[in-house]
Amino acid sequence: MSLRCRACIRCKTYIVIHPDNPINQVDIKKFERKHTGHTVMTVEINEVKGAYTPSTDNDGPQPTDENV
Repeated sequence: MSLRCRACIRCKTYIVIHPDNPINQVDIKKFERKHTGHTVMTVEINEVKGAYTPSTDNDGPQPTDENV
């Protein structure tokens, strides 16, 4: 079974779907609210991995080597 994720085409971010994890379901709802008005779709993770970045819980930018 391959992993699926919710991906925002506009922001090029994704969140992995873990259907049996209630905390993940809450995170997915937050992701969808954050991307309201954007095109969000469910895809296989191998379709977006490398081209999209994983979503984080905070609304700030992704950490880089320079500010870690």
